[in-house]
Amino acid sequence: MKPTTVFVFLLTSFISFCQSRKEVLSDIRNKFELIKELVDANTLRQHHTDYSCHQTLGEGSLTFYYNGNELKHVIHTYSQGHVKYKDEYYVWDDQLIFQYATHDIWYKDYERTRSGKRKLVNVTLTLEERFYFKDRNAIKCQFKDYKNRSNSPKKIKTNHVRNINIDCDQSQNALDKFDLLLKFQKMKIEDACNLPKGITKTGALDMIYGNLGHN
Repeated sequence: MKPTTVFVFLLTSFISFCQSRKEVLSDIRNKFELIKELVDANTLRQHHTDYSCHQTLGEGSLTFYYNGNELKHVIHTYSQGHVKYKDEYYVWDDQLIFQYATHDIWYKDYERTRSGKRKLVNVTLTLEERFYFKDRNAIKCQFKDYKNRSNSPKKIKTNHVRNINIDCDQSQNALDKFDLLLKFQKMKIEDACNLPKGITKTGALDMIYGNLGHN
């Protein structure tokens, strides 16, 4: 095969791959919008559980949304110390197609006023992850973070901050958490202190929070 022929073949394959990936992402977004509309319209059957653990002072809630008997959406919110987590899972044909995670971290910081005095302010650091899946393979992964300070009159919102495309090293963590949560569709949470630690595992985000531990 001539070099020119090889180049044309590789270029054609690359273009085909990009088009296929674009089509898959478009399909995921369309399904995401449909599920979100059904949730917002309150048309899906819900199974909701609240839980708390006195040992860790952690608490959370878990809600499954069904269209008939078909699972469409899962929301898991939980708090630990100065961190509040919200993990959302969007499901189609029993497969996870999209996971959206928001983690808010509260801490205190000092800044100097014009007079030179130190003033204590409250800071909220928001971290967001987005994972797009096809047949349990991550095809796109994104991250963003932003801060809001109590002394700032302008509040930053998520739509003001651009997503950053990242590698998908943490995507398996999202799949593992989803698989663990599925076990609680028909199981009552008897002792929240014995919940699998995997459902609150945050990977790289835990390291970021750890670095803020002394603020």
